[in-house]
Amino acid sequence: MKCLVTNQACPCKIWLFSFKVVDLSCGHQVTSLNSLRAHCSFLFLLRSVRRIHLSVVFALLSFLCVFMAPKAHAQSQVTNTAVISPPLSVTNTNSSLTCVNQTCTAADTDTVGLSRPTISKSFSLSSINAGGTALLTISISNTHALVSATLTSLFTDVYPVGLVNTTPAVTGTSGCSAGSVSAVAGDGFLTLPVGTLIPQASSCTLTVVVTSSVAGTVTNTIASGSLTTSVGTNSATVTAVLGVVPVVNLGVSKLVGSSTV
Repeated sequence: MKCLVTNQACPCKIWLFSFKVVDLSCGHQVTSLNSLRAHCSFLFLLRSVRRIHLSVVFALLSFLCVFMAPKAHAQSQVTNTAVISPPLSVTNTNSSLTCVNQTCTAADTDTVGLSRPTISKSFSLSSINAGGTALLTISISNTHALVSATLTSLFTDVYPVGLVNTTPAVTGTSGCSAGSVSAVAGDGFLTLPVGTLIPQASSCTLTVVVTSSVAGTVTNTIASGSLTTSVGTNSATVTAVLGVVPVVNLGVSKLVGSSTV
């Protein structure tokens, strides 16, 4: 019995011959589990087996390549192909296989979807007095477990009318590299430059101190699609609300009803 498994995401081609494992790409026979792990990172060992059904072999080999192969990073599709040459005594009963001259093949193509970045934002206080300050925090998360996210266009958060950066501007950036938040004193927006990199499965946090002298409620919104990266755009719209309480000046006056008693 011999079987060949190939996969776009698999670096090794494995023959199972007489129930011993031979690594063709490494060029020599692999006779132990430790050796097999070292050369191809596959954990597959057949022992004390004499007859195996074709569909069982196919299922085992498919599992081997799909779940134990290195993960695809930026591929949009991954195709797994199994090629099996069963003994003449074995009859193919698996309708998903195509067999020609005792060589059977089957392929499965899967789409690899990119994990889109997410954004959250908040104010440090629910409300401030007019002229007071609050810390605006924006967190950009790269949800992809394998690939870093790089900003491919300038990210801008435009504040609602009346909300501006303090003078002097106070900003902070953490968790990302090759870029930092920019906020000019008195301006009503902040930016993050092209090329800012957010590592895989990590977040980049931006902070800016803001103020407002206009009483009322301000709602700061980042729309879906505002963040453009190498792994996609943000799909959800997020908001943060800050109340601005007017300052009331109290005056005291005193009147005397008569100048004489």
